[in-house]
Amino acid sequence: MNLTELVTDPYNRRARLQPALLALLPVGIVALIFFPGLESKAATLIGVAAYFGGATWLTQVGRARGKRLETKLFQSWGGMPSISMLRHRDKRLNKLTKERYHNFLSTHIQNIDLPSSEEELNDPETADEVYASANDWLLQATRDRESAKLIFEENMNYGFRRNFWALRPMALLVDLVLAAVVIVLTVPLQSSPFSIIELNTATLVALAVIVVHILVVLGATKKWVLAAAEAYARQLLFACDVHNDKSIKG
Repeated sequence: MNLTELVTDPYNRRARLQPALLALLPVGIVALIFFPGLESKAATLIGVAAYFGGATWLTQVGRARGKRLETKLFQSWGGMPSISMLRHRDKRLNKLTKERYHNFLSTHIQNIDLPSSEEELNDPETADEVYASANDWLLQATRDRESAKLIFEENMNYGFRRNFWALRPMALLVDLVLAAVVIVLTVPLQSSPFSIIELNTATLVALAVIVVHILVVLGATKKWVLAAAEAYARQLLFACDVHNDKSIKG
């Protein structure tokens, strides 16, 4: 993946690049607070770093960690939402809506019949394999970004949240190290470590930026990621209701 694809492709930009940049955002802001003269050189520095692989490296770190931890997320949620929502015992979809989705998938996918509630209860693992196969078919049938815009949009939202959540440890470490550097370099040695009054305006603003960023990072929880995953799953499964439209082929 080259720099042009990273910046111009909507999915790469939102789901891969933006989470990594958000994780490191305080570094750039704090640098500009203490060294305002860097503003005129910032574009050049960023351009050089991106050209030599900095942007690509950032996205690879976030994506690799996100994909690695995704399995644990699914386990903690009881399965991939777009699969688990097809289970008869899952209550997140209306019973009649789910029945309609089952009928559509059984009709349009060759050599597959979605299990009844009794079959699912007797053999949940086999049932999940059938749901996973139906999910794979649905993913391929809605691959076109133009005809499945809402699905693509929710997929990007989920990718952003998953990758940013995966970068939480790195982001928090950056914040703590950055806060320590700011305090060590700007607070006079004779000052009391608890005396906020003695801190200058730049230091206070920098620390405020770091605190706000820490709160943002802490807000990136599994539940926050799950909300996006469920929204994506609902939109994907909704394609079963618009099968006469060009958004799905089967």
